[in-house]
Amino acid sequence: MAPSTSPDGSLSEAYLGKRLEWAKARLAHLEPDYRFRWEIYFDRLEELAQSAECFLDAGCGDNRTADELDGPTVRVGLDVHDQTTRGTFIKGRLETIPFADSTFDLVGCRYVVEHLDTPLRVFDELRRVMRPGGRLLIQTVNRDSFLIRLSRRLGGRLRGLISRHRYARDAEDIFPVVDRFNTPDLFESPPEGFRLVSLWMTQDVDVQSRLGFYLTYQLLRRTRNR
Repeated sequence: MAPSTSPDGSLSEAYLGKRLEWAKARLAHLEPDYRFRWEIYFDRLEELAQSAECFLDAGCGDNRTADELDGPTVRVGLDVHDQTTRGTFIKGRLETIPFADSTFDLVGCRYVVEHLDTPLRVFDELRRVMRPGGRLLIQTVNRDSFLIRLSRRLGGRLRGLISRHRYARDAEDIFPVVDRFNTPDLFESPPEGFRLVSLWMTQDVDVQSRLGFYLTYQLLRRTRNR
């Protein structure tokens, strides 16, 4: 069974229900090839997982991904915050990962790197615990995008308020953003020991309201080739 809670078979977090279904129906007409960011990430993760033996979800949150992912014999979630009873979970920091060298052949890291104070140190640790030829799959925001630049101008307090009330996130799930390793050029020149295989960039459309959908869809059209 793949990690799935949404109608299309991919994990979509807060973006569920009739609003998402409406947005998907409109996109099927306006942009038939459009894929949400979580669709890209989880489709690729599921593909890589079929040939992996040991999977680490680095910064796993509630550990749902490691708990539900099919394929790897060993599936472990690691996070500094203990907020789950799912699957195999280890509490620890990414700067000092509590596993031996060359343990994992697949590592996922979703919405984590933008929060790291010392991202290169974390990459060193990830490289240490990964087997030669292993794969690291990262999902993050693009610090250079228009919406992220706008959100930085809002300030942390207002961003937190929006996250809590618009996206129904709990206060304990909102962490400071430092944006030290999340631009396309940084991934195109990855840290020592890593090689960029693929880079996907997408502008998500808003599914919380129809007005938000059409505004972000127009932004998508205007920025798709920039």
